[in-house]
Amino acid sequence: MSRIRNELHNLDEPFNQNLKHQRILGGIKRKKPEMATAFVYPELQKGFPKICMLEDTGECGEKIIRAHSLQKSVFKQHSKNGHVYQFEPFTGTHDAEKNLWPDLIGINKVTTFLGFCENHDCRTFAAIENAPFQNTPEQIFLLHYRAFAQMYYDKAYKFQIIQRVYGELAKKFSPSELNSLAKTIYLNQHDAIELKKRKILLDTQLKNGNWDSVEGYAFVGEAMPDVLTTNLFAPRKNFHGTIFQDTKLLVPLKWVSFTVTAVNDRAVFLLCGDKGCSVLQAFVASFREMPLKTQAIVTYVFCTFENFIILPRWWESLPKNTQQKFVSAFQGRYYRRELPSVPDWKLKELN
Repeated sequence: MSRIRNELHNLDEPFNQNLKHQRILGGIKRKKPEMATAFVYPELQKGFPKICMLEDTGECGEKIIRAHSLQKSVFKQHSKNGHVYQFEPFTGTHDAEKNLWPDLIGINKVTTFLGFCENHDCRTFAAIENAPFQNTPEQIFLLHYRAFAQMYYDKAYKFQIIQRVYGELAKKFSPSELNSLAKTIYLNQHDAIELKKRKILLDTQLKNGNWDSVEGYAFVGEAMPDVLTTNLFAPRKNFHGTIFQDTKLLVPLKWVSFTVTAVNDRAVFLLCGDKGCSVLQAFVASFREMPLKTQAIVTYVFCTFENFIILPRWWESLPKNTQQKFVSAFQGRYYRRELPSVPDWKLKELN
């Protein structure tokens, strides 16, 4: 009977068949690779668009660089021969069940995107690159902006490759074989339009130094985090696993940035969003109620995100069957679920 209860616990809400399109950000089960998807990989491997997303502000340099959404200096000393673990959806290792496993990826490549010129990247993010985290309004804004920048780059530019090859795929595959990809493209276009409006607003706030337009909550620990990430997303569930924002409808959403980084090998966890955002405040409130805060963060990351890195010392210390449970959580995309215990970072909220 307990086994049946456990299975029922892992069932998500019923699918609403009356909705033509559903936007489930941070909650879609990762499907096994489709045959058509294999034709997209070669195009992706040719490289992504190079653009400076701050070009309109002037003083743009000619050199587009691989900008890190997470500071490389934070995890460089914890890498294994210059590599850390990351789930690579296009070229990563799959097991016999076609579940994706994390691979060792070079630190110069992980968490990078081609969205800024060297000049703008260095100047814009100097307050978080060249100074320790002190929870200042400027640092909160910039960390939130950088999480936004990577998401916007993926939606507005990186995804153009998939849209470009879709027409060619339509000549080789039936509509049913391309159905999932077609829905993904449609929803991505909708998100890109919504985020474009947000980018215009954030760029104006950045230019004017309106740091207080972003609200942030910071928690600092005593140990180095084993998982690091930065993501902008519209949370559907809080840390209790309770739905508190309907992301299935094509309506404007409340966006939050979720960042796990470190300063002096001490974990820093940040939740940020628009000033006065009710979803952000409810999300933070649910985290404060978590008795095992580190466990809650790691579980949420594995069950929700794709853009995160795993430090080798922790991952390689886990038995294979324990690793399998984290891989299954990543594949299943269901929060909240029970996962093996993780080392406590001993987080405390900053005032």
